[in-house]
Amino acid sequence: MRLLYLLPASLLIILSCNGRNNAGVRSAQEQKPAQIMAARFSIEDQDGIARLVITDPWQNASGERLVYYLVPDGVVIPENVPQEDVIRIPVERMICMSTTHLAVLSALGATDVIAGASGTNLVFDASLGKAIEEGRIPDVGYEGSLDKELIVSLRPDLLMAYGVGASSAEYLRKLSDMGVKVMFNADYLEEHPLARCEWIKVFGLLTGKKEKADSLYAAVSDNYLRLAEMVRISAESRPAVLLGAPWEDVWYISPANSYVGRLISDAGGRYLFDDLAAPNSLPYAVEAVFRRATEADLWINPGTAESLGDIAAYDHRMTKLPVYKSGNVWNNRKRMTPGGGNDYWESAVVRPDILLADFISIIHPELLPGQQPYYFMRLK
Repeated sequence: MRLLYLLPASLLIILSCNGRNNAGVRSAQEQKPAQIMAARFSIEDQDGIARLVITDPWQNASGERLVYYLVPDGVVIPENVPQEDVIRIPVERMICMSTTHLAVLSALGATDVIAGASGTNLVFDASLGKAIEEGRIPDVGYEGSLDKELIVSLRPDLLMAYGVGASSAEYLRKLSDMGVKVMFNADYLEEHPLARCEWIKVFGLLTGKKEKADSLYAAVSDNYLRLAEMVRISAESRPAVLLGAPWEDVWYISPANSYVGRLISDAGGRYLFDDLAAPNSLPYAVEAVFRRATEADLWINPGTAESLGDIAAYDHRMTKLPVYKSGNVWNNRKRMTPGGGNDYWESAVVRPDILLADFISIIHPELLPGQQPYYFMRLK
């Protein structure tokens, strides 16, 4: 396991002290729900066979349910289980269509099952990058440009897919017709950071590492909840947070009930669009966002900008914002490869506790003195 999966020592000390001295923190742990937080999957044990149900696995899906039966090798498939819904476990060869899937397998120590991936040029993990460079993990392409012949030739036990719409199911159905077992992963649609992380349990079942997945999730969940409770008790203000950046004169606004909206709230910030609830990001005119943006104390994730000059070059109107003038602008581009791979979009899915610590160190640095963000850098 890489060093990433250890919390920074200073953060561990802070969490430990809060755990000893604050009854509220202990209460939060004791009251932590034991059931799955994830809204998009459920797992039911049926006499040693895991029945996995994935619900609404792409954007704007309504009532879609995909059922898979994870049957251990050597176990006879029951007569009432459709053969086409069976996945033999542990899976030995998996193709991943998202870098987040690679990060989960890395956390489990199961990268040996990776037979291929999409977007290999955007992989951050150095060990996986070496395997890609040596040709051991070929790139299978994206969505409509998938190399179906290559995928079939790789003889995967499973292709782990994600769909941005119903059209994704259609083109992947062609792969199913060619004998490739396809599973849709809806982790990116989960609204809570811990719910997104909890998909590690699905990978744990698939790779024969259930205990390790459960243990990792439990540790990350405890860390996250302790941090959130510490903020709830200790934060004396809620700085206003602006999120995102315009694209071709449209500003796509994440709703307050989104993954990043929850991070801002748990870190003690006041999201400028905390009155917006929606299943997806919504397009706003730049002028409409600008009016609220004048209230911002901090600006987080301004597109691909790596400097204040990048923001000014893209849209000079942004330089008039008080938050731009103050320089309190942060972006998730601290851990990047020369080819554009960004660890924020890779490992952060399995370490929402580190991600929350980053947001706290930006929004309430007084609560984590000396803590340097792991994924974020301040733009200059």
